[in-house]
Amino acid sequence: MSFVISIDTGGTFTDVVIVGADGQPVIGKALTTHDRIFNGMREAIGAAAAEMAMTPDAVLSDTRLLIYGTTRATNAIVTKRAARTAFVTTSGFPDILVLKEGGKFDPHDFRTPYPDPYIPRRQTFEMVERMSSEGTVSVPFDEARARETIRTIVARGFEAVAVRPG
Repeated sequence: MSFVISIDTGGTFTDVVIVGADGQPVIGKALTTHDRIFNGMREAIGAAAAEMAMTPDAVLSDTRLLIYGTTRATNAIVTKRAARTAFVTTSGFPDILVLKEGGKFDPHDFRTPYPDPYIPRRQTFEMVERMSSEGTVSVPFDEARARETIRTIVARGFEAVAVRPG
């Protein structure tokens, strides 16, 4: 038998659906373990495996596909408890998170302010490099500046880095 496992890690629960060759879904559920996500995943897999009279290891060793989805990033943004993140973008595009058309129900209603960007503008860093529309380098990558930016990001204590390639 070769299993397909689907996992959804949410803010409170981790849900698992395991489907075997017979096509019958078996469901497992466990509390999400925020400090080590795999622990909650393993517990939910274990709950489903127990329904099949198997061990989690036996199920995992005979799994051909594991599909993983999560709402952790969405939850972090909604609750404003995301990691302190630096944003690295192509030179000339520092305001890409500030100038936006989304984020509110009616973007043309100018009476309603836009929400704050997920990453404040002061946490944005620009990288020198530019590609042409044909995919060739029109402005070469500035490795020295990139290394200096990395040192600055580390020195300022960021917990995560988001990169927008250009």
